[in-house]
Amino acid sequence: MPHLSEALNLPVFDETGTKIGRLDDLLVDSSRGLVARIVVRSGRERSSVAWESVETFSPETRRVVLAEKAGLGRGPGAEPGGETLHLKRDVLDRQIIDIRGRKVVKVNDILLEPAGGHLALRRVEVGLAGAVRRLLAGIVRPGIVRRIADGLTAQSIPWDYVGLVEAGSRIRLKVHQQLAKMHPADLADILEDLGRVERREILSALDPETAAQALSEAEPSVQAAVVEAIHVERAADLLEEMQPDEAADILGDLPEERSKAVLAAMEEEEAEEVRELLQFRDDSAGGLMTTDFFFARADWTVGQALASLREVDSDLLGELDEVPVVEADESLVGVVPLVRLVRAPESGRVTEYMRREARAVTPATPFAEVVERFEKYHLRALAVTDEFGRLVGLINIEDVFSRVVTGE
Repeated sequence: MPHLSEALNLPVFDETGTKIGRLDDLLVDSSRGLVARIVVRSGRERSSVAWESVETFSPETRRVVLAEKAGLGRGPGAEPGGETLHLKRDVLDRQIIDIRGRKVVKVNDILLEPAGGHLALRRVEVGLAGAVRRLLAGIVRPGIVRRIADGLTAQSIPWDYVGLVEAGSRIRLKVHQQLAKMHPADLADILEDLGRVERREILSALDPETAAQALSEAEPSVQAAVVEAIHVERAADLLEEMQPDEAADILGDLPEERSKAVLAAMEEEEAEEVRELLQFRDDSAGGLMTTDFFFARADWTVGQALASLREVDSDLLGELDEVPVVEADESLVGVVPLVRLVRAPESGRVTEYMRREARAVTPATPFAEVVERFEKYHLRALAVTDEFGRLVGLINIEDVFSRVVTGE
């Protein structure tokens, strides 16, 4: 099967045997994975001809012959209504997403296959074999190049698992769907490997919830770079999907003018929560806590607490193993272990099963003391109260762990 490196610069002849130029590129309908036109270069001029008008395509004999009355169109050409790509211009040497391997790689060559009168895209090559084939193409005879490449490590990706991320390229529907199914941490790894423009391409192709989940898993420097680069309205949409503390951390790393612009574009309720958190130092309990969490009222029955728990957004339940219990004035009176709550009779009062000696901290509590509480009491979450004992936030073990790992 031929490779793109073998096809580029092949001499192109018309039906009379007259050389009219060299093959400069292949124009592909990417939705079908088929070559639609060939691009012919003659000096500085470029023209294109439909694949159906190609009589002979033979990298082995180093020639392309056009059929009789083949119509050459001016310019590189495009297929109306399709998703068109120029393989050399848009794919070769470009960064792509390997959907299957969940990583960003560079294309060294492209494997093509004749199929029922068509020329189909099969795989992109990202390993050493593809790089050597490119290096020797046009210098060494194709048969020798193939023997050399066959003895080297070949790494390739089926075309269906390729996602284009270069500026101006469109991510195909199938790739879009596969990206959306990835774990947020895998998407975050991909974002970190891409440049600023390519990150914007990926995030614009995802729904706000998926994009926000991926962004929340990325490194802080990447988070800030993305939010600073994308449109203000889009940035606001993503931050609204995040926990308030995560949104505050990102905005805290942005220039003040950009931070204010994004806050102004957010829904007022979400923006106000984030503004409150931005008042606290990063190395304090207030800088770690989230203001979006589940709690139970002291006058609730167990049944009422469990019913409310079922209605809560699943994002709030990830690290929840103890439920804060508050009075009508929001003052914290205790915490009830979730295991004890689900095993209790639904008619019982929540306060019958709670522990009254809550280990809360204040927003000004230093980070070192917060870590000490988590270590000493083996906590997964820690309540934060104001000077009047009112519950104002919750710190999750994940946030503490992230801060320890990054050393910030």
